Amino acid sequence: MTDIPPQSNASAEGSGPSGLWQHLPRSTLRIALYVLPLVALANVGVLVWSLGGVDLSERLVAPHLLWIAMTLVFAPMITNSLRLLLWSRFFGLDLGFRRAFKVITGTMVANSVTPSATGGMPIKMIFLVGAGIEARRALTLISFQTAEDALVLFTLVGITFGLSGFAFFEYLSSEPALLARLDTTLRSVSVIVLWSLVGLALLSLIVTAGLLGARARDLAARASRRLREWIMGVLGDWRDLVRRGKWVALVNVALAAVQWTVRFSIAGLVLAAFGMEWRPALYWLLQYLVQSISSIVPTPGGAGGAEAGFLFLFQPFVDADVLVPAMSTWRLIFFFLPLTGAALVFFVLNRVPRSKGSQSDAPAARGGIAHPAE
Repeated sequence: MTDIPPQSNASAEGSGPSGLWQHLPRSTLRIALYVLPLVALANVGVLVWSLGGVDLSERLVAPHLLWIAMTLVFAPMITNSLRLLLWSRFFGLDLGFRRAFKVITGTMVANSVTPSATGGMPIKMIFLVGAGIEARRALTLISFQTAEDALVLFTLVGITFGLSGFAFFEYLSSEPALLARLDTTLRSVSVIVLWSLVGLALLSLIVTAGLLGARARDLAARASRRLREWIMGVLGDWRDLVRRGKWVALVNVALAAVQWTVRFSIAGLVLAAFGMEWRPALYWLLQYLVQSISSIVPTPGGAGGAEAGFLFLFQPFVDADVLVPAMSTWRLIFFFLPLTGAALVFFVLNRVPRSKGSQSDAPAARGGIAHPAE
């Protein structure tokens, strides 16, 4: 299988995803420094208000569980970086753990200041290209990780549904009004998706027919050819995986299982720290549903949607005097703590190459060769 050679001219390096990456770190960090502290401060305010003047240590029954949760929240970014590293080595790509860690932490920071509904795939694609990975290979790496995540999450959701005794289904069946609202919401989403697909199909036909001009038709044709090339390349990589990558896939699936099991167990640990009975399967499932809700909320980092989803879904299973302080504590530990760590790591990793490589930039510029993005 032949690889598509990476672009080597300076103009290609300065445009497209790689050029966008060069401007992304500073802008995302600047926005994060302004937006995220305000949101975090709001969560702290809600936490203080919900305690009603009571010391947090008086509410906590098992404070050591919070320390465990505060440690475990950093595990997913490490396992995610290891997964990226293993697949990059499988294809002989010069990525390394340091740059893989930089891609993951940079993606986390950028996702935190963009609407969650946009998803992390385009942002991760930008950072992978910026790390020197050819665009088609970056698409392959993302497709592999997406497939692993889907397999693991589908399996864990089924297991937790069974282990929780379908308690969430019992709650839904006892709330017909809630079921009616969910049904209406799903129908509305289905209609929006259907009409969006119809609109895209009509736009494609209009462009193909040249009704928007020859320039638009030529641009669409070139984009279509490039997309077909990428798809064929990704399919070739998947065939390569089937032939000689089964053990790598097995290790990565195991890492993904650890990543998602830990990631959605934080709410259970927080609730147990407040004295609630620890129901790991049910609380894992509820936190997964909260994350699913917040991912479609068009606010940076799902702000507002995550908090509302937590209060709504956990309310039937958590004491009223624990619910709000547990929600605020969970949000701070689950979202803001690892995000702070990711921002610091990304800032350090993004600054070190500049100081070391500042002397080599000038010769490269004089030679007319663009300095590759780290």
